[in-house]
Amino acid sequence: MTDTTPLQNRILVTGTNSGLGKYIASQIDCAVLTRENSEAVFNETYDTIIHCAFNSRKNVNDYYDVVRDNIFLTKDLCKVPHNKFVFISSVDVYQKEDNLYKISKLMAESIVNKMATNPLTLRCSAILGETMRKNNFRKVIEDSDPDLSLSGESSFNYILQEDILNFLNIAIKINYNGIVDFVSSANITLQEVADLLEKKVRFGKYVYKTPELSSESLVSVFPPAALTSKQNVKKYLKDI
Repeated sequence: MTDTTPLQNRILVTGTNSGLGKYIASQIDCAVLTRENSEAVFNETYDTIIHCAFNSRKNVNDYYDVVRDNIFLTKDLCKVPHNKFVFISSVDVYQKEDNLYKISKLMAESIVNKMATNPLTLRCSAILGETMRKNNFRKVIEDSDPDLSLSGESSFNYILQEDILNFLNIAIKINYNGIVDFVSSANITLQEVADLLEKKVRFGKYVYKTPELSSESLVSVFPPAALTSKQNVKKYLKDI
């Protein structure tokens, strides 16, 4: 059960149109940032800023949009008076090959680390929850005849939206800072996900591998991080 009681008087959440930001905003009493209200929002003071917004488009026509959405916005938010800043990053920063998404995340992380007050960066793996966007995982679950671009050998590390929010409640309360790999204790392949659902899937050839990361240090603060990706997938399937 998610504890939705706000632990601070004033919380600002970004990226609330979809994904994790939308979920968090639906669960707590908070202000949200939109393109229309940015001027008013930037003139307020907040106890906590939870920055989920990020432009992750792969097909980029105008690189200024990426810089504006991922770099300038992060810098502007850090200038807003606050007591704690939470930035939602990604385990993709550990990928060996450089790409725009990875570099943008690392740049934003560095801005938060230099400019924010009491910064906490969560490098999250693949997030499961009611507001997640359509991806290969959801295709396996929802489509009657799943046809994926990824190979069944592709591996992912799955975590739950509700666990991130529950951890944030703890982190805000104890003023937990730094960079945290928010991951489960073991990865799972897409083939294993399909087997769980007893579903026949047409897989592609591209193999995506999520970095193997330890959740051991996180477990000491947040015991649910000891669960594996398979256990989190089962929990998610049980709840939908």
